[in-house]
Amino acid sequence: MAWCLLPKFAEQFKKDLVEGKITPEKLNDMGSEGRHKFFAERFGEENATQLNSLFESKLLLKNKQMGYVNWAKQGLGLKPEVRRDLVARIEKMDRVLNPVEEKAFLKDLASKKLGTEVSYEEAQKIHELSKKVSEHKNFSTHEQRIKYGNAILDLQDYTESLVSHSWKETALGVANLPRSLMSTLDLSAPMRQGWGMMSRKEWLTAFGDMFKLAVSKKSYRNMMADIITRPSYDLMKDGKLRITKLTGKLSDREERFLSPIISKIPFLKGSERAYTGFLNKLRADRFDRMIADAKLAGEDVGKGSQGVKDIASVINDFTGSGNLGRNDKYNGAVPFLNAFFFSPRKIAATINMVNPIKYATLTPRARRSALRNLIGSVSITATVLSLASLMGADVETDPRSSDFGKAKFGNTRFDFTGGNGNYATLLARLITNKTKSTKTGKVKEMGKGYKPLTRYELSLKWGRNKLSPTASFIADWMAGSNGIGEKFELGSSLGSRMYPMIIGDVIETYKDDPSLVLPVLGADLFGVGTNTYK
Repeated sequence: MAWCLLPKFAEQFKKDLVEGKITPEKLNDMGSEGRHKFFAERFGEENATQLNSLFESKLLLKNKQMGYVNWAKQGLGLKPEVRRDLVARIEKMDRVLNPVEEKAFLKDLASKKLGTEVSYEEAQKIHELSKKVSEHKNFSTHEQRIKYGNAILDLQDYTESLVSHSWKETALGVANLPRSLMSTLDLSAPMRQGWGMMSRKEWLTAFGDMFKLAVSKKSYRNMMADIITRPSYDLMKDGKLRITKLTGKLSDREERFLSPIISKIPFLKGSERAYTGFLNKLRADRFDRMIADAKLAGEDVGKGSQGVKDIASVINDFTGSGNLGRNDKYNGAVPFLNAFFFSPRKIAATINMVNPIKYATLTPRARRSALRNLIGSVSITATVLSLASLMGADVETDPRSSDFGKAKFGNTRFDFTGGNGNYATLLARLITNKTKSTKTGKVKEMGKGYKPLTRYELSLKWGRNKLSPTASFIADWMAGSNGIGEKFELGSSLGSRMYPMIIGDVIETYKDDPSLVLPVLGADLFGVGTNTYK
């Protein structure tokens, strides 16, 4: 939003200019602190920061005559300031961040451009890091490019560390902690978020690299340095491809790890790196491949084109991170939504993967890729289930059963659909108005008999299963029982939401059939959901 002086201050400002009380020479001699005090006395503290910032950027750092005119015009609120990319802004701030003496330090300008208050020492640190970025900018080898990328990451990490988080973001981090705790201690991205890309060779490449990312922070940093220095990175940002981070704003992270507290627990950091790194590598590699194919096909994939946006959107959907709203309009609301729902982006992605309306609006290359992704993943899932059947598993093919798409060994189910099978089950039940019992195998029409289940109640139950751990705890407490009818107990309900799901699955399996513990552990580790019940 543009800033401008209130009318009474604007008139006083004009008058001082005409009478010579405000001149470039006088203000220049005052120094940054002196100017700030001068403006604060005449126009108030908030206006002082804005006016001093504009003076220093338009007069001291640029042509004096034209700079003064521009500063005066902007001070009167005629034109909003255009925000630039973080690195680009800092590289153009050399005089601000390389002060000869503290008096000459243009504090207001530096603070405003970085979006946070910075001290003299912090400004010097930023200057040092930005110099390293400039030193490595001209590269000719892959190794030099990685050094350049790491310099950018160092600069970004430091500047982000200077930004204080609001109480709202802190509260959301705490609310999302149970979700993050339950989702860690595994390498589940390949068969969860990555299910839709299983038929692509980029999936195999990212899967192989994932193990290095889990054990080595340096490997993760080098992988990210490679991505952000690719020639296609600007296109990735333009199309809103989801390249997520381990730090910074909550909305810039994978929704499984929207609590910064997880990053501070040494034993759990590796799981977060592996999860985030696998998906970033997969998305970036697949994006480059699709852009190259689209160019060969003669499609427009230049900056701002619909082709780039559709390619990024398809990749986001098939890696479990669907856009919220057109062009991801509601990205900022993700941390809030995650406090209530387990995976809002994953829900959006699953719907988009099978939404015919979405397919109809895509550009040819994006549509073709989406269809191949879907067909490929379904085919691989069907093949795995067929092999499981040959090994003696019970495989359910009726989508009206909650066991649909799962291989059942004894009382333990293995879900090879990436968690997407339950959407098909809900849709089949709503369309046919019938359910199939996992106990008896009988098909029953809903809405009939003693305490019948209706479509409305079925939808509510399904939605309840999609609640976040925090929201589901409140729902269980209010209902007096959990989603499958077990009596609510405070201790066990809290405890089950404060440790990784993989541990709970192994414990339940051990109680039922110890011989299946290792298969369950291996399946859960890579994202094949398991569930044990009679």
